[in-house]
Amino acid sequence: MRIEELIPGMSISLLVTVNNEHLTFESKIQEVYPRKRLVLADAIIRNNKVLSLHGENLIVDVVVNSEDDVPQIFKNVTVTTMRKGENSFCYNLATDAESKTYNRRQNFRCYVGLPTAVQLGMNRVPLPATIRDVSSTGFSIVCDRDYGLEPGAIIHADLKDHLEETDEYFKFEMYGLIARVQELENGNVLYGCRLNNSLSGLDAYIMKKERLRLRKSNGGNL
Repeated sequence: MRIEELIPGMSISLLVTVNNEHLTFESKIQEVYPRKRLVLADAIIRNNKVLSLHGENLIVDVVVNSEDDVPQIFKNVTVTTMRKGENSFCYNLATDAESKTYNRRQNFRCYVGLPTAVQLGMNRVPLPATIRDVSSTGFSIVCDRDYGLEPGAIIHADLKDHLEETDEYFKFEMYGLIARVQELENGNVLYGCRLNNSLSGLDAYIMKKERLRLRKSNGGNL
């Protein structure tokens, strides 16, 4: 599906990533003009102002349900704020890429940002690292480049978190296969890992943590 094939009235989700923050906003397609390549959607209003979704280190993905109810995602969409009237605004959504099938559970990553220790092998000394995010199928860590971890290696990391708002403690032992290595600007390295083990309670933890984060970002209104 191309973004110009969307239909007015369709509900969409705007998945916004800013640095390490992940935000989700609900919107709706207003009008589509394929020849002009205009796809207009409801703007997000915060404190009586239009929320700008264009800038450095900001990535927007658009998730929409197609006619057969299979979620589709458009990656890295350019979002431009447009004025429709004297006091009316909307977004124009633009991308040349076609959509892909979207698995909400597998694709959603919950930001964690907690310290941990990673271990490569049973008899290796644990090394300090940070768990950046986690999903139902994987996690990522950030650590010193001197560790020299390689793709295909299996690492162990503990995720321990206390949700103060609900006074709940969570602990997960995660074993992951390193699938992605990315050098960061500060000299550290990010390792994306696929989970080797199914973790009971992980989905519930991710849902609660994301719900609490959204509540904070909306001034406690959720």
